[in-house]
Amino acid sequence: METKWEFSAGGVVFRKDENNNLEILLIRVKNRWSFPKGNIERGEPKDQAALREVKEETGVDAEIVDYLGEVDYWYSMGLTRIHKFVYYYLMRYAGGDIVPQKEEIDEAKFIPFDKVEETLSYETDKEIFSRAVKSLKKIGEING
Repeated sequence: METKWEFSAGGVVFRKDENNNLEILLIRVKNRWSFPKGNIERGEPKDQAALREVKEETGVDAEIVDYLGEVDYWYSMGLTRIHKFVYYYLMRYAGGDIVPQKEEIDEAKFIPFDKVEETLSYETDKEIFSRAVKSLKKIGEING
């Protein structure tokens, strides 16, 4: 069995709603909810790839606030084993309407902060969300 590596970058985008409640941007692909992310292009800095993928997949603009680290996991495609590394950034919503990239995702929306963990489908995303919570406390966006 052949082994390949993939490198992606993504964002945990937050904003406050009209009632000053924290929301997090999630995407849905085939009934599984996660954070927007995508492949890093050759020579592209990880942070720029993360911002580009958030914009491409959801239509929103964001600004990086913090680096949340990486997660890695294995999956198979045919006879190929793939070791995927994903680099995540905490991002503040900077504008734009949600326009899901229909070729790749089914839905994108801001979810109330207290519903994010139960909505996320993957354990690696739950780990990133817990890192985001720590960072949001550190910068004073949520009380800790």
